[in-house]
Order: sequence, then structure tokens, then C-alpha cells
Amino acid sequence: RVLQLTRCHPFLVQLLCGEIIVLKNEQAPAIRRLATLADVEAAIPEALQSGGFFFADIHNNQVDANGRDILRYIAAQGEGAIVSKLSLSQQFNDVWQRTIELLLQRELIEEVAEGYCFQVELIRRWFTQ
Repeated sequence: RVLQLTRCHPFLVQLLCGEIIVLKNEQAPAIRRLATLADVEAAIPEALQSGGFFFADIHNNQVDANGRDILRYIAAQGEGAIVSKLSLSQQFNDVWQRTIELLLQRELIEEVAEGYCFQVELIRRWFTQ
């Protein structure tokens, strides 16, 4: 699940695993050695908070207002959701194609089937906040 959430991004893997370790260290010694899916999910909010500078850099320095709007729109559709080109064109009129190209170049989203989705689930979750 860690690899699904981070898409193997080195910083995000370290961030999430670090938060899992903090969580596990607070648990009873008998259950400390094995991280469960529930532990991974429980560590996500802390990872989003403690890694805020990483996500804020994307938000503030890597995309413009149109990019943020599109990322929030795609993020709001849920984990693994694919947003169609038609939906984007209806929601964002004529600015969406240029903006999508930038988001693809930044590897924040990827083109799949007839639409787009987030590449990294943790980044998607940050944009839903």
C-alpha cells in the first residue's frame, strides 16, 4: 500500500514510512513489529501534515491558479478516478488544455484511457484538503 500511495517517490516513501514508525513506536511492544494496512492508513494524515512543505512547493511554485483548480477538481473525484477530457473541457473552458500539458510535464497527472488521473495518491489527497 505504501508503494501505491507514493508511486515509489523516494521522499514520499521516506515520509510515509517515517510516520508509520512514529505510530508503531507509540503502540504496545507486542504489536509494534508488524505494520498493518490500518497503520499505513492511520499514518497518512500525519505524513500530509509533516510533509507540508513538499506539497506546498507543488501548490505554490510548480502550478498556477488554473493548475491548482484542475488538480483540486481531479482530486475531488476520489482515489483512482479518471476525469474525462470532456468533463475538463466543460468545467474549465478553453484554459484546460494548456494547463493539462503543464501538469503532465510536471508528472502530477497522467493520461489514461480517455482522461487524466493523479500519478501519486498522496499528492491527490493533499489537494483534497
